[in-house]
Amino acid sequence: MSEYRLKTGKIEEKVVGAYKKIEDKFVEKFLNEDGSLKTGGMAEKATSAYQKIEDGVVGAYQKVEDAFVDTFLEKVEESKDEKNTEE
Repeated sequence: MSEYRLKTGKIEEKVVGAYKKIEDKFVEKFLNEDGSLKTGGMAEKATSAYQKIEDGVVGAYQKVEDAFVDTFLEKVEESKDEKNTEE
């Protein structure tokens, strides 16, 4: 099996380096050495903020999905033959 690694140029190295710095600060601030989430006021604020963002994204996706279904799909009632075939 072949192995791959990320091709890096100047821009890619800067992006990866910036991401690594953010990741390191996050780990230092919010995670214990064993990888578990630190508890406390700041950690609770971070997880609460993340939950709000996640709820917003999921809610927005649900609205798009519902609009798509309403616009492009219609419910079809199963005929008796189809119901018997499924059983």
